[in-house]
Amino acid sequence: MDGVYLSNTCNLIRNKNFRAVLIEGDEAKYQQLCRNLPQPEVIKICRFVTLDGASSLDAILQGTPIPRDFDFLSIDIDGCDYHILESLVLHRPKVVCIEFNPSIPNEIEFVQPADFAVKQGNSAKAIVRLAAGKGYCLAATTPCNLVFVREEFRDVVVGSGPCTLESLRDDTAYRTFVFFGYDGTTLSNRESISIPWHRLTVRPGRMQFLPRYLRRFGEDYSFLQKIAFALFVLARFPGDFRALFQEKILDKRSKKPRS
Repeated sequence: MDGVYLSNTCNLIRNKNFRAVLIEGDEAKYQQLCRNLPQPEVIKICRFVTLDGASSLDAILQGTPIPRDFDFLSIDIDGCDYHILESLVLHRPKVVCIEFNPSIPNEIEFVQPADFAVKQGNSAKAIVRLAAGKGYCLAATTPCNLVFVREEFRDVVVGSGPCTLESLRDDTAYRTFVFFGYDGTTLSNRESISIPWHRLTVRPGRMQFLPRYLRRFGEDYSFLQKIAFALFVLARFPGDFRALFQEKILDKRSKKPRS
């Protein structure tokens, strides 16, 4: 980050006189960060955060004057955000803002691998569960961020109203279902499915698993279609072919008349 563009802390620093510790691993963006926020009360660190060791978030913050119960933590690293929050043990900020993958519906619990080379993101539900285990209450949501407060501040910040994920986030736009017809056609409740970060729109018709020739009810297959289906499964799903073959053998044995 350059300290300004899409920053969750720029307003606090520039307009509310907050001191800050800003961590950026990319050298070019770090240089921009230093130019944009040159004030000495803003500590700039050029380092990639890891999940343990000397570059863990706890370790980096310990090397600064920041108190362990500082006011606001923003985690936005496009991938391992969940694991960074999970790794935080020594510091307990009063408010945490953390990015989640908004394309994942509320009821789905998904955590990407703890690998910084992977950039998939994590579901809101998984992060809410993790934060609750650390003593945090969900206080607000934005289109791609969850905001938590420590439980002791819940009444002051949230009041007596509901603070569940379902009450704070409307995920209607992201509730996409994929299902199948008896003939193997891939169907969806949406006419098109968006891949937002790549600005692509995919129609369910382009998500077919079976070739058009084999999109028939299985019991209606001709002899040639049965052979074609067997070859297709053998080529594309060899594990399923083995199971399918064993199932057919067992089915034939069960139907064989006893003498």
